[in-house]
Amino acid sequence: MHIFLSRPTWVSPEFEEGLKIFLMSLANLGLSPRTLGSTDYPSKAPLDEVLEIMDQCQGAIILGYPQLIMESGKIKDFDIDSPLSLPTEWNHIEAALAYSKSLPIMILHHKGVSRGVFDRGVMNAFVHEVDFTQASWCMDKALNGAIQKWKENCESGNPNFSAAVKVDPDKPVCPNCTSPSKPVYLSKLPAGFSLGKLHCSKCSYLEQ
Repeated sequence: MHIFLSRPTWVSPEFEEGLKIFLMSLANLGLSPRTLGSTDYPSKAPLDEVLEIMDQCQGAIILGYPQLIMESGKIKDFDIDSPLSLPTEWNHIEAALAYSKSLPIMILHHKGVSRGVFDRGVMNAFVHEVDFTQASWCMDKALNGAIQKWKENCESGNPNFSAAVKVDPDKPVCPNCTSPSKPVYLSKLPAGFSLGKLHCSKCSYLEQ
């Protein structure tokens, strides 16, 4: 099962081992994470590419790693009195896109990473603060339970929330992959293709 994994292409060396183990654990669960710049490389505008990848995924995980540390400055009119740890801006963009597509979302972030989608209550999604410097962080029993629940939602097509989804009545949908919260439209095949005229990019369903 393909899932979208929002994460930076670079992480500090202290996080590398834990990330490697987490990716291995996803593979052991039968999940294939897709990340622009790591598993998929753009041939068009990055946002268009992200949308295309998400159309082939059944869920999304957002990993918030520190990318920018602010030690002084202001937030609005208030001075920063302690270092502020911020993630890549792509975490926010990709989380919002996944949310708009009604994908089941799980949000994990390193301790101290804040603002945007990492603030509790912003999204109706699992949000977990984790010490990403611990190589075995993904083996935590409570976290494993949350991941299993999220995976079940991915498999059933049941999002964390109910977003208003409009189905275009003029476009054919895949009977296998379409759910009440997420229509999956069929794409046209080249003229002369003998097995069908339309196909689903997720399950390879063919239709005349």
